[in-house]
Amino acid sequence: MARDYSLEYNLQYELEFRDLMLDIAKDFIRLPREKTFEYMWHCLKLIGNYFQVDRAFFCGIDKGYPQTCRLVEWCNNGIPPGWSRTGIIPPLLIKWWVTNNRDNIVIVDDVDKIPAKQKVKSILQTQGIKSILTLVLHEGTKIIGFIGLVTVKNLKRWPRHYSYLLNIARKIFLSAFAKSESEKIMYNERDLLSVTINSIQDGVISVNNEDLSIEIFNKGAEKITGYKKEEVLGKKLAEVLNLYNAEQIAIPMEEYLNPEKSENCNNEYRLLASNGSFKFISFTVSPAVFALEKPRTVIVIKDITESKKAEEEIKYLSYFDKLTGLYNRTYFEKQLAEIDKERNLPLSIIMADCNGLKIVNDAFGHDEGDRLLVHTARVLQRACCQEDIVARIGGDEFAIILPKVDQEAAYVVFQRIKEYCAEEKSLVVVPSLAMGIATKTSPDEDINRILKKAEDRMYSAKLSENKSTRSSVVLSLRKTLEERTHETEEHASRLRVLSTELGKRMGLNDSFLTELSLLAHLHDIGKIATPDSILNKPGKLTEEEWAIMKKHSEAGYRIAASSPELAFIADYILSHHERWDGTGYPEQLKHYQIPLQSRIIAVVDAYDAMTNPRVYKKLMTKEEALAELERCAGTQFDPAIVKTFVEMMREMQ
Repeated sequence: MARDYSLEYNLQYELEFRDLMLDIAKDFIRLPREKTFEYMWHCLKLIGNYFQVDRAFFCGIDKGYPQTCRLVEWCNNGIPPGWSRTGIIPPLLIKWWVTNNRDNIVIVDDVDKIPAKQKVKSILQTQGIKSILTLVLHEGTKIIGFIGLVTVKNLKRWPRHYSYLLNIARKIFLSAFAKSESEKIMYNERDLLSVTINSIQDGVISVNNEDLSIEIFNKGAEKITGYKKEEVLGKKLAEVLNLYNAEQIAIPMEEYLNPEKSENCNNEYRLLASNGSFKFISFTVSPAVFALEKPRTVIVIKDITESKKAEEEIKYLSYFDKLTGLYNRTYFEKQLAEIDKERNLPLSIIMADCNGLKIVNDAFGHDEGDRLLVHTARVLQRACCQEDIVARIGGDEFAIILPKVDQEAAYVVFQRIKEYCAEEKSLVVVPSLAMGIATKTSPDEDINRILKKAEDRMYSAKLSENKSTRSSVVLSLRKTLEERTHETEEHASRLRVLSTELGKRMGLNDSFLTELSLLAHLHDIGKIATPDSILNKPGKLTEEEWAIMKKHSEAGYRIAASSPELAFIADYILSHHERWDGTGYPEQLKHYQIPLQSRIIAVVDAYDAMTNPRVYKKLMTKEEALAELERCAGTQFDPAIVKTFVEMMREMQ
């Protein structure tokens, strides 16, 4: 029958192993140095029989590693020798142990499952090995050897607790391999039970059953409770372990301490730590069945605070939208099914879609788009009652369940949402929602059909409002830009007049002139995404600031492209800072690769900038500005357009 080495349930076998190791350690200390490796075979036999394996080995690495090593191997009755036949373990396998150990342990439950491309598989199979556990031995940072357990008859799963026990053996073998340190190591770690217990992260407390005084208090218990061992040894258990249940009712620890039987207390409890904070714990209580003068009880405490937090977070995320804090689609659908009862009739549903989210994302980035969604969520919550269910069920879609609310009352909520949206002034665009309402009034009506009806009405509203909504969003962006920069309506008006007049001089048709007029109004709309500190900086921009400024053409392109009514001027916005000689941005177009509309706006915009006040540029006279245009013709500007524009302006003067 397989042994159970779980400390949480029984420490008896650890104590047996401790006694075994203490006996071995004492013999090692008395042995002459030349007998050390001879006696190791006897030690491996004891360990091999203890763990019920077929072979056990010790490999001590010499200075010539990995070419040479000192090997001792024990084989159970009827088991053929392995590496002891050659007296050396292949260097490739030693390197594999060194590079693949985890916490100084290499565990292979099934050699056949090692990938075929790894040569160590064939090395192990040649020895007939089915399962192997290897412990890496360190002296400081230097690897000096290995202890291994091997099965050749059957597969064996290696419980994780074997590592704790082998770590005890590791100390003994290290002392044998460096005998001059034996006495020091043995005196420093005389009580191997304490070493074992203190290596466990869980809290281990042993109490005297007669008076429930604490006799053992490991480092795990110190970390969990906040008390030091020196503070609590000899104290009553109730003075240290203050437990509370989910209802915040104190739980007397004594009721779990029954020396006649083991009691598993895997429910969750709240432990009051020494600093006054609470931690979530579970614990097990077991009698100490090993031979002691007085009966003891061992309590093993597990800190589950982090796992509890993770559980709560998973639970939260399963029902809530992380961005807005509203309920998510999963919770919405669950509640819709539960609320769909006759007692909740009439039952109204409002479906809502956030307008302009794509434009905001394109112009300002997704952080600003997220802000729009968060503020929209607040508007919906503010407009609804506490018993209403408000959820974000998609990227830009929201849904509201209104129990015991008829169509007329739902329309009041609808209007309230619109009013609250208009009050939101802190965003770059005012929140706007396309909404649809549907109400279930009869128990015979299918709630899913009501939901579909509200959704259809929402999409219908979005379709009918789409053009005006997009236009209002763009106009809102333009208005915001005017408030932040020198890009005033007067500037846009001057550009429209001059660009359309120039277009007429060039013989362009009415459709072309309409494009010029709209481009004059929106060519710099992308600056809405540029920080104020850069837009209104009076001095020269740094290279980093200039790189940010140059992105406004692309931002303007994305804004225009997202609106069907403006998409036809998107390319012109993108190219209005290209230069005739190909040194402009963002695509370094040159000559006639640059759209004509962009070339015209570039000339007119430059003239207006030179002849009207700007924070970053000295004002020029009209003649000085025209002279500057002529100077830059053929490099920055299309020379033919400059020629026509200069002639037009001088005639107008």
